Amino acid sequence: MKRRRSPYDAIDPAQLIARDWLALSRSRLANERTLLAYIRTAVALAGLGAIVAKWFEHDAALAAAIVMVAAGVLTALFGVLRFATEERRLRPLERRAENDDHPGPG
Repeated sequence: MKRRRSPYDAIDPAQLIARDWLALSRSRLANERTLLAYIRTAVALAGLGAIVAKWFEHDAALAAAIVMVAAGVLTALFGVLRFATEERRLRPLERRAENDDHPGPG
């Protein structure tokens, strides 16, 4: 499978200024917050499914509970995959900066 080019591949880390490093840090923190939102939603869906399965004893309720738990698992998987993809796009810029004797984000 062909690797998609990151929009950050064309950026020269030696030309980044403090504002750019701060923007990169904000992007990474936003990515982490988004992952936590996906996980929070996944836990809520799975928990609601478990509650529905426990309280209601109809076949329709059991089917709805299974759907909710499955939706929670899929939401968590999608969030982790999205996080990993964005992290992979941001990481090469920092790695190149470390190799270029540039002070980087610190």
